[in-house]
Amino acid sequence: MRFTAAALRDALPSDITPRRYWIAFSGGVDSGVLLHALAAQREHLGGAELCVVHVNHGLSPQAAQWAEHCARQCAGLGLPFTLREVDAAPATGESPEAAARNARYGVLAELIQAGDCLLTAHHQDDQAETLLLQLLRGAGPRGLAAMPVLSVFSRGWHARPLLGFRRADLVAYAEANGLSWLEDDSNFDTRLERNFLRHDILPRLKQHFPALASTLSRSARRCAEAAEILQAQAQADLAALQLPTGALSVSGLRELGEVRARNVLHHWIHARALPTPGEAQLLLLWRSVIQAAEDAQPLLQWPGAEARRYRDALYIMPPLPAFDAGAEYRWDLSAPLALAGLGRLRAQAVRGAGVRRDRLRGKTLRVRLRRGGERLCVAGREGHHALKKLFQEAGVPPWRRARIPLLFLDDELVAVAGYWVACSFAAQAGQEGVRFKLEEGL
Repeated sequence: MRFTAAALRDALPSDITPRRYWIAFSGGVDSGVLLHALAAQREHLGGAELCVVHVNHGLSPQAAQWAEHCARQCAGLGLPFTLREVDAAPATGESPEAAARNARYGVLAELIQAGDCLLTAHHQDDQAETLLLQLLRGAGPRGLAAMPVLSVFSRGWHARPLLGFRRADLVAYAEANGLSWLEDDSNFDTRLERNFLRHDILPRLKQHFPALASTLSRSARRCAEAAEILQAQAQADLAALQLPTGALSVSGLRELGEVRARNVLHHWIHARALPTPGEAQLLLLWRSVIQAAEDAQPLLQWPGAEARRYRDALYIMPPLPAFDAGAEYRWDLSAPLALAGLGRLRAQAVRGAGVRRDRLRGKTLRVRLRRGGERLCVAGREGHHALKKLFQEAGVPPWRRARIPLLFLDDELVAVAGYWVACSFAAQAGQEGVRFKLEEGL
């Protein structure tokens, strides 16, 4: 497809109406063409403001000159220019490309406001490279969908209007319009995976498959459609599997079968903003946790998350922080009580519920965790009951039981935070009471 400024205008997403476009301008030929062509169409953008941002990663000795070049180009076109500088140094184990990308999109996300649309110059050849990279990494439909034309980004959108054009089309436009651009030497370092594909592999493939870029882009679109169907199925399955506690039904997951269960688990974990487990962990999750015996209490951990099972409920959560099971605290209720590794214990004023206020006035409570053997006469029930039995009846998972504060007056158990009150301390109708609640993780 021949590239023109009018063709670019037609390629802008029609289902959004931005108040402002932000062009991510690196100074290279691709973003230079995007900048020049949009500037030529500025009167046909539905009244949207056109702005430009350049991100200086500080990785090249020429970084300052690149920023100056970008500023001059924008001044020549009469467009407002914004410079952002980031620290793109990679963390331990992080690739330089990923560090630069994360830093760049982090600062761009801060820039984008409601009604803004970020425009980047990814083209058809970039899409082909991305799909091949994802294929070589063993990605599924979500990864092979590569880059979408339009997606939600920060408080606005991110559009890639050049995905329908080949790089050769963009270079031809740049040369025909006398544009000047910069070449980043790092783009020719074939030790980097993408550059290796771009310079050593794709040219040879194109000799035999001239339409390679457009063909792979079509495959990416089909993978995106498949990923959309998988997501819709996962959402429907999740609605049927979710328990009141927020956990998932293990028996329900088993009924779905392994493949469909993995799909809903991947969606659920991602929706909870937790790190997605790898293929090996997902297999273990199915075999060692979901397929475990009903009375088992399996635990599967991966960096940043863990899966636990209790009865028919599957829980996936951030790793539980360490805490001192033998710690004991004195509390006069004058302020919330911080419990290391657990959270903050609060006393809430209520009426006709909780612990009688007059029984606590002027007293200091002891707060500790379970040590085993505790018994409680629960308000509304006859006799004393083992705390372990009460937790089992309430369906409280074992790992939570160990983290629930117990409140004592002298040596008598007064309340179990968030659950029960001793019958001899329970507030009656009309009486002032205190309800104890643990705010976890604070």
